[in-house]
Amino acid sequence: MTDLTLELNINSASDLEYVNHITKMNVYAVVTLLGDKKIQKVKTAVDRHGGSNPNWNHAVKFAVNERLAREGRLTLVVGLFSGRVLGDKDIGKVEIPLVYLLPSTNGNSNGHGMKFVTYQVRTPSERMKGSLTFSYRFNGVAAIFGPVHQQGPTSWAPPPSQNGYGPYPYMSQPPPQTGYGYEGPPQYRKNEERLAKADLLVSAVSLLR
Repeated sequence: MTDLTLELNINSASDLEYVNHITKMNVYAVVTLLGDKKIQKVKTAVDRHGGSNPNWNHAVKFAVNERLAREGRLTLVVGLFSGRVLGDKDIGKVEIPLVYLLPSTNGNSNGHGMKFVTYQVRTPSERMKGSLTFSYRFNGVAAIFGPVHQQGPTSWAPPPSQNGYGPYPYMSQPPPQTGYGYEGPPQYRKNEERLAKADLLVSAVSLLR
């Protein structure tokens, strides 16, 4: 399988849990790609001004094994920490199986192929507090998976079709039509034949009356 390059830009976080009781938080992120034999890890710069709403705009690149990514064996982890003299404090983290980002179809494009996504931050006490925003793309993904198709906006919905079926999520297409309504296993066709004969019998009795 081909090796891909994952390009990330760790943009910002917002409404993080304030873990410093007295001093202002100096927040940085540690970005790790787990699941391969060689763990890849990058640390962003420290934001000394944003507090619980830090900004970094830190660019990161990881080599990605396509086979492991497609098998769901790679995980992107972004840990958030507050730098302190007496020891850094864990704020929380975001964990994303890389298969959910590959191929790149989520978020909104910035015009350069990067997709913006926002994930909730899980604190060490397993609460959801704050969010992390980053953008990403995979170099070589178009050649492997074909053209990337953008998702429609969340308010978008396809027009209704005449038969009640259509390109709606989780709705399957109707089975092929035949003379007995649909083509299924033999036992279903026999049941429909019996029902059709019963209807004819009822109609004949009604006429005799």
